[in-house]
Amino acid sequence: MLKITPVSKHHPLHSRRRVVKLPFGTTRFLAAFEGIEGGFAIGASIVVALSFAGIERHLLFITAIVSIVVSGFNSASVKYSSEHYLDELDGREKKNAFSHYFIPSLIEFVCYFAISFISVLPLIFVRDTAIAVTMSVCITLLLLFMAGFWRGFMLKTNGFRDGIETIVLGVGIVVVGLVSGLVIHSL
Repeated sequence: MLKITPVSKHHPLHSRRRVVKLPFGTTRFLAAFEGIEGGFAIGASIVVALSFAGIERHLLFITAIVSIVVSGFNSASVKYSSEHYLDELDGREKKNAFSHYFIPSLIEFVCYFAISFISVLPLIFVRDTAIAVTMSVCITLLLLFMAGFWRGFMLKTNGFRDGIETIVLGVGIVVVGLVSGLVIHSL
């Protein structure tokens, strides 16, 4: 029996795929978006959760930064290992692991951290913690919509729908942070 691999131009899925030219290449472009989308929502979720725990503002900021770094590193590690292992399983492992697996993971981490940091900036500039947290969530949702819209534009899909989907997922992550904070506060 002849087996045609999914990467072969003779595979039925090959002709169904659209060719879209993306900046930095598909893998790196998507890694950046994974970092951006995950970073916004996780950063705001951590800020919301910790604010309900009732800790002081400076401790809230430091704990949020540490949590963002750990979460971003975890996200990048998962990207590296999952991409690498899937390629190994499919028999398509790349010869240059640094370029094909490490660099996209590093891009995801950097985007994740940079974007998450934006979500904690209101804690630096706004004295009232409740207002700072509200601003953090609002900024996050606005930027999530813009990121989803831009991704949709770049992938030539419905940018508005992609923006709304990204907001909905972000709201879900922030709600998990809210519930976690309420549980911690009730203990």
